Amino acid sequence: MKKVTLILIMVIASISMFAQTIVDTTSQNKNVVLEEFTGIHCGYCPQGHAISNQIAAAHPNDFWAINIHVGGYATPGTGEPDFRTPFGSAIAGQSGLVGYPAGTVNRHLFSGHSQGSGTAQSRGDWAATTTTTLGQVSYVNLASTATIDLSTRVMTILVEGYFTGANAPSSMLLNVALLQNNIEGPQSGMSGNPGQVLPNGKYNHMHMLRDMITGQWGETIDTTTQGHFFSRTYIDTIPTAINGVNVELGDVEIITFITETHQEIITGAKAVMSYITPPGINIVDLSIEDMSAIPTLCGSSFTPTVKIKNLSTSVDADTFNVQYSYNAGTPVTQLITTTLNAGDSVTVTFPAVSISAKANNFGYSVDVNSVFHLLDMNTGNNSAITPEFYLMPSATMGTTHTEGFESYNLGTRDIDHTIIENPTGERAFVVDQGISSAVTWKMGGFGYSDKSYRFDNYTIAAGKSINIMFEKLDFSGTKHGVKFNYAYAQYKTSNDKLEIKASDNCGATWTTVWSKAGSALKTHPPVSNARFYPKAADWKVANIDLSAFDGKSEVIIAFVGTSDYGNDLYIDDINIYDNTTIGIETTDEAVNDLKAYPIPADNDLNIEFSIESNAMVSYSLINNLGQIVMTEELGSLNAGQHTKKLDVSNLAQGFYMLTITVDGKTTTKKVSIQ
Repeated sequence: MKKVTLILIMVIASISMFAQTIVDTTSQNKNVVLEEFTGIHCGYCPQGHAISNQIAAAHPNDFWAINIHVGGYATPGTGEPDFRTPFGSAIAGQSGLVGYPAGTVNRHLFSGHSQGSGTAQSRGDWAATTTTTLGQVSYVNLASTATIDLSTRVMTILVEGYFTGANAPSSMLLNVALLQNNIEGPQSGMSGNPGQVLPNGKYNHMHMLRDMITGQWGETIDTTTQGHFFSRTYIDTIPTAINGVNVELGDVEIITFITETHQEIITGAKAVMSYITPPGINIVDLSIEDMSAIPTLCGSSFTPTVKIKNLSTSVDADTFNVQYSYNAGTPVTQLITTTLNAGDSVTVTFPAVSISAKANNFGYSVDVNSVFHLLDMNTGNNSAITPEFYLMPSATMGTTHTEGFESYNLGTRDIDHTIIENPTGERAFVVDQGISSAVTWKMGGFGYSDKSYRFDNYTIAAGKSINIMFEKLDFSGTKHGVKFNYAYAQYKTSNDKLEIKASDNCGATWTTVWSKAGSALKTHPPVSNARFYPKAADWKVANIDLSAFDGKSEVIIAFVGTSDYGNDLYIDDINIYDNTTIGIETTDEAVNDLKAYPIPADNDLNIEFSIESNAMVSYSLINNLGQIVMTEELGSLNAGQHTKKLDVSNLAQGFYMLTITVDGKTTTKKVSIQ
């Protein structure tokens, strides 16, 4: 890349000596430059990009991100593009980077917001440290412009600075970074930032560092006294490609910033871009403004509709292309030849499409690529994708359903006969003993089986929900219910939640039939220094009466886990039943903390439980044929903790259901006898 620097440094007593400048001479607060370390194989980096985008939306004129692809996560595989630069390793190296995604806010070390001992911060800290920085006064102001000649690819950058304060060091460094937006490429974990997923299913990389025009650490500003003005001009020929990745002129972005040594960024600025066009060419800016509403859960067709606006102030678009693609499939294009005047909008409608997949999206794009006399330099608003939406199969899958997760591999997210709403790709999946070297026991309910399903609240951000919806069941019979095992420990006082919901109108409305959170949900004391891995005694049974839905021909049962960024929640042995498949009483959670041990039992089975008030209590032990093999009326018991030892030495080996009935309400727990 050819670079020419023109240096004009002038010391003045008053800015009035200059005919015109772009930099403000009144004291201002700092602007923020977030250097965000990322990579195409970093699964959580899209979540970092989304957080950065949210901060930028809140502070559009004083916050800018520089996405630096660096480290092992950025190393391309065979056939993948290389987004790294010669500058990234040194910038990351001085930050004390520990894990990805991470970033530095003005390369400043914020107490309590460091990954380790350096300036690198985890994504959850960026918003707070940005707010802090934006509230601080800067002793220097920056401003910049950039003009690109589209015929020659020559870019001219003007940077001006003015020192409003007297506390600057005697020498500083001016940095000019060349960034590029809208680079299509691969990305792990892209569902964590669905707004940057392109209609073709690839990821739209933004604010990517491509070059440091002023070198690794910038160029020296050696006069920094209060009232000093400086101006520098850089002439740069932009190559057609860097590292084999094309450089589109309309996607170029220039960020300037000034530092004390190589570390502390005092403030930054984004260059105002302009273009010199070839004769006969006009620049237009077409934008996707709105998309048609997504269909309901049982909507089997969709009419692609998109609103296009001409954001230009003076250039009309007489011809342009509008496309949609269904699930990143073959694009369908309409050529629009009706003139869209500057400032006006038009809605483009396509023929209806039949929906067939379980999870779906539609992507849209608009361009003037086939129109020789128009250029759209702002391609960032030329594409959009709908949120993922789902299609419930029209037929019911039966009158009952069971799921024990035993047929799936560790890490499996999608479960047969379910629709899982998890638009941001949060961690919820099947687990077994292989989940950790510290686990040496079975991970299924009560230790009877190998596998269960985990809501990974240990890493899922607070407020995020995952909805596991089972396909429609026919509840035309009677005595329907859902029974399952669950295990959960709080992280300190976190309130992670599990809800069971039912719908008889294909998701138009939902009835919550069971809900527990925090201490009411826990089956084990809080675990605040590590993940919770349940052992056999850490499980509970829930048995929920669904008879209110008896007679309904189509019922959907959903398990909804909502994270409070606490600890992990496990579910297993889901049994949606009717009167033909299960004969035990409905559970009303009559007792607290029902425990049974040892599991499996040999000669004696010890049971412990507590009741909140004086009540009549009995217990029963039921075999897998539904036969009561042991029962006893314990009579009237006082409120508090109770224990009972059962002699099971004469019972056959196998699984049994222990029931505790308190004033007619029953709690159940699965036990095994050897």
